[in-house]
Amino acid sequence: MEKREFLYGSALAAAAAMAFPVARAKAKRPAPAGKRHNLLILTVDDMDVSLMGYMGSRHGLTPNLDKLAARSHIFAHNRGAAPICMPSRQAFMSGLVPHRNSLGGFTPMYEGTQSICSILHKEGWFCAASHKTEHMQPETSFPWDVHVDANDRNVLDHEVAFNQAVAAAKAEGRPFFINCNINDPHRPFYGSARAAVRDNNDQGPYRIPRPVGPADIEVPPFLEDLPDVRLELSQYWNSAQRADIAIGRVLQALEESGEADNTVIFFCNDHGMPFPYSKATGYDHGTRVPALVSYPGMGTPQRFECLACNVDIMPTALDLLGVPVPEGIDGRSWLPRMRGQQAEEPEFIVTYVNGVDNGTIYATRAIVDHRYLLIYQPWSDGETELRVDSTTGLTLAAMRRAGETDSNIAERVENYVFGVPISFFDLQEDPGQRHNLIDNPRHQQRIVHMREALLHEMERTKDPQLANIRAMIAGDKPTVVQPARKGRQYHMPVQHYGPPRPASLAS
Repeated sequence: MEKREFLYGSALAAAAAMAFPVARAKAKRPAPAGKRHNLLILTVDDMDVSLMGYMGSRHGLTPNLDKLAARSHIFAHNRGAAPICMPSRQAFMSGLVPHRNSLGGFTPMYEGTQSICSILHKEGWFCAASHKTEHMQPETSFPWDVHVDANDRNVLDHEVAFNQAVAAAKAEGRPFFINCNINDPHRPFYGSARAAVRDNNDQGPYRIPRPVGPADIEVPPFLEDLPDVRLELSQYWNSAQRADIAIGRVLQALEESGEADNTVIFFCNDHGMPFPYSKATGYDHGTRVPALVSYPGMGTPQRFECLACNVDIMPTALDLLGVPVPEGIDGRSWLPRMRGQQAEEPEFIVTYVNGVDNGTIYATRAIVDHRYLLIYQPWSDGETELRVDSTTGLTLAAMRRAGETDSNIAERVENYVFGVPISFFDLQEDPGQRHNLIDNPRHQQRIVHMREALLHEMERTKDPQLANIRAMIAGDKPTVVQPARKGRQYHMPVQHYGPPRPASLAS
């Protein structure tokens, strides 16, 4: 880094240090007895599985994550409970699928719902978070001792916040739980006009040393190879590089704190890339979020190919810390498997879309195994149009233009924007999910088996979309109730949208 950039970065770090932490008044509580491990959960926002070196990328975008992966257990087939931010984060923090901890969309969890934060806070851990705390609500479920609320992409922010939190925890003689939530590679992307002001024109600590360009990109199989798609993908890849730099700084700060050998580390992303046929949908690249786990005394790192879900993070973290796991949650601890014990692998993973951040209900249920993916989209009525951040920017606009002269691309845009009610894909033969096999006679037995498994899971969790999925199976029309809108504010009709919070899950 050039001297002037270093000085600029130092000034920003000093400013961040003055602004952090935001502390809330708290009653004194005893520290846990004996020496207890710390917990660090690192997350990134919207990073696709294809970008990580430890998942096969050859482009060197994530060297710090790859170093962490080399000393961690890798859960290569982990999926998010939801392919959008707030419900995904609240799911892995609570161990509950979205409609069991909240209304299921961009809404706070039910009052009294426990989270990793509330449990560890009660047990005496010092709990701190940097960024994305607005996506973990209410405050009663997330009683952070200190937190910083921001959405900046300055790579120094989380390092500063981490150091402040560690110092505060040590001053109180407590183990720490720190949740660092990196805002990259969320839109607007590195180098884009929309990000210029927010990211200081990519100068100082916002700058990456080796940006890639459109010619360096591998276009994923579910997108079209068009110039503007390549351009936007290159911006996205560069945002991922900046996320990795921020992670590297936090991991270096952990080493310098002297606590690395006593700290459990998780890494996960909330969902996939913010492009068509990924984020906010049930498609493969919206939900696949490989996770890393590293902990003291873990032995030889392993790569686990079993199916897993991010709701498993909560019970796994508590198990590793020696804290009782609440009964009645949806997650399953990975600890027995990591210790080489017999552990039953789930046959399928179910993921959920309900409300998105603009309030619209794009109800979707997807069930997936190692090869096949079955998706129901009750919202797809031929009139409702998908409007999420993945429909903004260069990529969808380029696909629309190309569709004016290419009927295949035009159909692709139509199916994405207006949805397909029921679809079934062979991910091995068709990784881009371009060929809907729902009516293929050869796959009917498999479709029925997955459909029954989905219904069973929806019945178990009292899923509010169960009646709609049953209606679609019967050939009837589903009904998705949209919230009433007043100006820019949505008012959720609770009576149509989910069961009450189970009393057994209250703290």
